[in-house]
Amino acid sequence: MDMSAGPLVKTAVEFGVPTVCLNDPGRRNALGTAMFDALDRAIAALGSGSVDGDPAVVLLRGAGAGFCAGFDLAEAVEDPTRMAAFIRRLSHLNRSIRRLPHVVVAAVQGAALAGGCALLSACDFVVVEPDALLGYPVHRIGVSPAVTLPLLRQAVGEGPARTLVLSGELVDGRTAHRLRLASHLAPSRDQLDAVATQLCRELLGKGPHALRATKAWLNELDGSLDDAPFDATADASAALADGEEAVRMLRAFWSPRKG
Repeated sequence: MDMSAGPLVKTAVEFGVPTVCLNDPGRRNALGTAMFDALDRAIAALGSGSVDGDPAVVLLRGAGAGFCAGFDLAEAVEDPTRMAAFIRRLSHLNRSIRRLPHVVVAAVQGAALAGGCALLSACDFVVVEPDALLGYPVHRIGVSPAVTLPLLRQAVGEGPARTLVLSGELVDGRTAHRLRLASHLAPSRDQLDAVATQLCRELLGKGPHALRATKAWLNELDGSLDDAPFDATADASAALADGEEAVRMLRAFWSPRKG
């Protein structure tokens, strides 16, 4: 069944699993206004149960060479107010993904950077290939990755979260798996889809009501339903993004990359 949410996001049910695919490989699946709109629609459709059979598992992936390179910086340079808007939209999108009743599996090839990496912490399982590249290299444009902290700290723990967001260091898939940024490591890029699909099939073989109930209680007990830390970190990150330092550093970073 095709559930297309627009040209930037392809959604379909494959092998009984709803699949949401970021589909703008020419722009490295960057998160801009249109991409956020399309993802919001796709996640809302899943949350409403408007999928054949309403399976208990969802697969999130990106088309092309990489999963998602983060925010659309070209759009942010054109209108500096967009960066703060993107941060707030990322916060709300992450909440929507985390609060889906489905178990969410992400399959990650290539780059998952900044906002793209933040999406992964909202998922229940993350499958990476060894040469994937993950991290939060946003200080170079004057932006704080604090918006990702409510879920990142849950995923990897306090120490690794501090290292990742303060250093801006990029890590490969093997290191991401060791740090628990990824739950599963595919043997190679060629086997990523097979590993992710097999995980989804295994989950589909379990009791769907039991899976949903377990996820609901995890969200209840780990603070995922509390908007306060999400709002506070998004507001803090957005305020910095609106500042002179961030605007200046973003323009300096982007200038040699134009064209």
